[in-house]
Amino acid sequence: MHRGARILFVLGAAGALLAAAARWSSGAGQNKERHFFSARAGVGAEAPVGWTLSLHTGYGNVLCTFLHPGGSRISLAADRTAAKDAAALVAESRPGLAAQGIAFDHGSPAPRGGVMVDARLTRRNQAIRQYYLVRDVDAARGERQAVILTLSTPAGDLGAASAPFDWVIAHLELEAPVRPEAKPDAGR
Repeated sequence: MHRGARILFVLGAAGALLAAAARWSSGAGQNKERHFFSARAGVGAEAPVGWTLSLHTGYGNVLCTFLHPGGSRISLAADRTAAKDAAALVAESRPGLAAQGIAFDHGSPAPRGGVMVDARLTRRNQAIRQYYLVRDVDAARGERQAVILTLSTPAGDLGAASAPFDWVIAHLELEAPVRPEAKPDAGR
């Protein structure tokens, strides 16, 4: 390569790096401070603007929590389920919610075949909104996964917290889970 071509190559490479850095800093890349993805569960989400990501949930099936300075929380949970669909999962969950003092208000259809549930925890003046989704993760084995997003917020803040919750639902990432027991096929 002659000298002129080398200079053009170096300038082109530098330009590409600068363009990539500009895209990253402008937000075109994923915001690692707000983005979460679990390859093992095949589920991910990003915190809405103004919310922070916490990986310290205290529960094995709760993958992450998004926190708002005003006291609202959105948690993302995933686990295997025998429920055939989201409505069955909601019905299965109702006794557990009641045992925790959570009063079920109503459920309604939601995106991706899910169900949206509104409930309240009256002793703490908290509004609860949950999005339930059941998806096939391995049809051949008959395995399904429950994915539950839960918004917990002071009752007076439900209106303000609803749009960020809907945003998380709209940006929920669902992929095939990576099985820990699966062995790489080494390019069979």
